[in-house]
Amino acid sequence: MLAPENCPLVSVVILNWNGKNFLNSCVKSVLETDYPTDLLEVIVVDNGSTDGSAKSLKKMFPQVKLVENERNLGFCVGNNMGVKHASGNLLVLLNNDTIVNKNWVNEILKSAKDPKIGIVGCRLYFPGTRIIQSIGYRMIFIGYWESIGAGKENSDEFTKVGDVDFVCGAAMAVKKKVIETIGLFDPEFYAYAEDLDLCYRARKAGYRVVTSGAIVYHYGSVSWDHFPIKKAYLFCRNHLYFILKHYSPKVLLRYVFEYPIRSFKVDLCRFIRGKTVLQIVTISNRKKRWRNIFKSALNILLLKTITFFVALLNMVIRRKIKTKFSTKR
Repeated sequence: MLAPENCPLVSVVILNWNGKNFLNSCVKSVLETDYPTDLLEVIVVDNGSTDGSAKSLKKMFPQVKLVENERNLGFCVGNNMGVKHASGNLLVLLNNDTIVNKNWVNEILKSAKDPKIGIVGCRLYFPGTRIIQSIGYRMIFIGYWESIGAGKENSDEFTKVGDVDFVCGAAMAVKKKVIETIGLFDPEFYAYAEDLDLCYRARKAGYRVVTSGAIVYHYGSVSWDHFPIKKAYLFCRNHLYFILKHYSPKVLLRYVFEYPIRSFKVDLCRFIRGKTVLQIVTISNRKKRWRNIFKSALNILLLKTITFFVALLNMVIRRKIKTKFSTKR
C-alpha cells in the first residue's frame, strides 16, 4: 500500500440499473478496499431502477453518495453524471455487477504513476476463477478488437500486457486531467463501444492506455441479458458510429464490406477449434454442454450478422433524414 501522504483522492463511480442482486455486494467490496477511507469517495448513480436497489443502498450504506435519475439515461450519460459529482483526481468507473480485490486501487495507482498514462484498465476475471474475461483489447483488423487472453487462465504470459488499444469500461480508471482534455463519454453511444471511443480519444491526445494488476471479478452484462437483440444492435450500431466518427469515408466503406465476412470467419474458426470463451468457460455434462454451446454460438453469429445490416440501414436512413432537414433550414 502507498504511504498515506502519497495517496490521492480516488472517486469510484458505480452505475446501477435494477441491480439489486449485485449492487450491495459490489459497494461492500469497494468500501473494504485496502485504501484510506477518507481518500476513497464512492458515488452510485442509479438510472431509474424499479427493483428497490437504490432504497436498499441508502439503508445499508448511508455513507455512499447516491445520485438518482428518474429514468434510465444509458451507460454514457449515467457515468458522465457520476463523474460530474466526483471530487477525485483519479476517477474509477465500475459496473454494479463486479467484486473488487482489496488491493485493486493500489494496483491501479502503481500503473498510473507515469504522467503519460491517462487511462488504466483492470484485470477482469470470471467470478470465483482466475479465468480472464478481459485485460484489454487490441485491433486485429479494422472494426474487430480481440480481448487479450479471454477464456484463458491467468499466467505469466498475461502479467505484463502494458499498452493496449482500449480497456473495458466495466472497470476502468481515468485521470481527471484526461477528462478535462478530451471530454466525457459521447452520449451518442448510449451503451457499448463508449470505452473504445474514450480510449481512442485519449490516445489521440497523446496519453497511454494500459492494463494493470488490479483484479476485479465481473459477472458481465447483467443489466442487458434480458435484452439480447437490443444489446446486439447497439454493439453493431456503435462500432459503425465509431468508424464513421474517427475514420475516412473510404475506411468506412471498406469496413461495411469486409467486417461481416471477416468477423464471421474468425468467430466460426474459433468455434470449430473450440477456442471461443463460451466453450472454454461453460461447464456441464458433455452432451448438454455441446448442444447448448452450439445453439448459443449459432444464435450469436446469426444475430451479430443480421443486426450489423439492420444497424447499417438505420444509420444510413438517419443520416439522410438529418441531411434533408439541415438542407431545408
